[in-house]
Parts: sequence; C-alpha cells; structure tokens
Amino acid sequence: MDIVTWEPKDSAKVGDLYMNYEYPKGMKIIDEWIDLTGYRMFVIYEADDEKIYAPSVLPFIGLCRFETIPVMKADKYMQMAQKHAEKTGGKKYGAEQREEAAEKELLQQIEHLEKRIQRLEHHSFIQQEDTT
Repeated sequence: MDIVTWEPKDSAKVGDLYMNYEYPKGMKIIDEWIDLTGYRMFVIYEADDEKIYAPSVLPFIGLCRFETIPVMKADKYMQMAQKHAEKTGGKKYGAEQREEAAEKELLQQIEHLEKRIQRLEHHSFIQQEDTT
C-alpha cells in the first residue's frame, strides 16, 4: 500500500499527471482512494518485485512523497503464521519472538553497564589511592 502526499500548490500538476497516467504492466491495482480533507491518496496494489514497482513512482518523483507499507490480507497472514508454527514446532512467531529478543538484548545491556560501573569504581579507587 502506498500513501501518496503532495503540497497543496502542486494539486493541479498532480491531477494532470494522474489523469494521463497508466500503471506499469504487471502492477495490479486493487483500489485507490483520495483523502477528501487533504492532499493525499491511498493506493493498494500487488507487485511481484521492485522492478515492477519502481517505474510506477518515477513520474511523480519530486512532486509527491510515497510512504510504502507492505500489507497483506489478514486471513492469508494467519495461514502463513500457522504454517510457520507447524514447520518450526510451535516456536514463537512475530511480536512474541521480537519481545523475547528485546528482553535478551536488554539483559545483555544491563550486564554490560554493570561491568562498566565496576571498572569505573575500580578506576576511581585507584586514582584516590594515587592522590593521597
């Protein structure tokens, strides 16, 4: 999905360009919406790879900004998640896996900080001995 935005002053240019625009071959447009309150458009499409997608934005570069968000139908995603769980023997998937990794990283950072504190305290103690 793309969220396409432009400056209000460029609305006429964007409109003219869009009216004569054809999406590249191989890009399947599912639907398009215009934000009635602002200068934005939402496009949901299917493209196999960047070689199909890249030419679709080239005419608008410098005029519009593109925020590209990879999306998928929820039921298809859930099927993929289920297959992954079955394949990996029920190992954690997605957010749970990231949370576990983040917790492990945080514990490692805490351990690293504790070691730094010990070294700093030791260094401070040595300096105190040298100066007295």
